[in-house]
Amino acid sequence: MITTSTSIPDLNHSNQQAENLSGESFNDLDLMFYESIKPQMDLLNKNPEDETISRILAYSRSL
Repeated sequence: MITTSTSIPDLNHSNQQAENLSGESFNDLDLMFYESIKPQMDLLNKNPEDETISRILAYSRSL
């Protein structure tokens, strides 16, 4: 049988990090994250034509 264990300091590590972040720095982190993924998210933005939407709706109604 294999026995594994986690030391006590490691258990509280994530909680300590969360407590060290102030609300302001957390918002800055959010903004930095958003700015880093914005170009990739913009690539996903699609503007379909009305005809395409009509075809999709017509297909979904036919099911």
